[in-house]
Amino acid sequence: MRHRSLRPLTVVAALALTSLAAAAACGSAPVRPLAAPTPRTATPSTTPPATPTTATPTPTRPGTTRPSTATPHAPKPPPAPPACLGAVTYKIDASRRGPPRSLCITVGGVLWIENLGPDGLSVSPADKVSCYYEAAVHSCRLVKTGTVRFSITSAQVTRVITVRVAQASTPPKPSPACTGATTYTFDAAESGPSWSALCVKVGAVIRLENLGPDGLSVNPSGAVSCHYEAGVHQCRLVKAGTVTFTISGAQNRELTVVGIK
Repeated sequence: MRHRSLRPLTVVAALALTSLAAAAACGSAPVRPLAAPTPRTATPSTTPPATPTTATPTPTRPGTTRPSTATPHAPKPPPAPPACLGAVTYKIDASRRGPPRSLCITVGGVLWIENLGPDGLSVSPADKVSCYYEAAVHSCRLVKTGTVRFSITSAQVTRVITVRVAQASTPPKPSPACTGATTYTFDAAESGPSWSALCVKVGAVIRLENLGPDGLSVNPSGAVSCHYEAGVHQCRLVKAGTVTFTISGAQNRELTVVGIK
């Protein structure tokens, strides 16, 4: 019977003992296994979540309305200041020199410039006045609110008059340049330039004779109440303001009327 040799086993055992002896001789500390990581958990917040808020409508009492946020309408022109004259006739002698002047006159008044030739006056803007010239006199009715510049040239010297045309005040100031509520008659068949402007009280009647039913236009039409019969237009002023009557036919003519209260 044959026996296996014990030499291989002896060699293996010897090598193992040698490795252990070498480790002990080096003095190394035994290697400890790494600790298992501790799982992290979320810590609940102690602050309560924000509560959503809603806009609470402002209570209103029955029968009331909340103020509107819409853009207000443009304000009306302010009335004439206390220092402003009413609808007066203000006279200026163009033959006398003087410094520039500023005036305030309510609509309907007249700037009367005398001793001045027909080409000695310029007005800007021209649509705010209605001027009439005769015998060295310029009579300029103020028919629209705003600021008007009158340049008067006499003997090669120019003088400037600035007039603020103000809205009529309430109660109205004295208005000697305006006439009362009566009837004013015009012949539409006559030829010639436009008539000189008028200033009258509300309630006055403008009577235009010898004119067909379609020969008259009025602007603004709501400021008058007109009636036509047998070639005559009768228009009563029912509102304060400036009204233009236009005659159409062989020759167009205009009549400007300022109505005041």
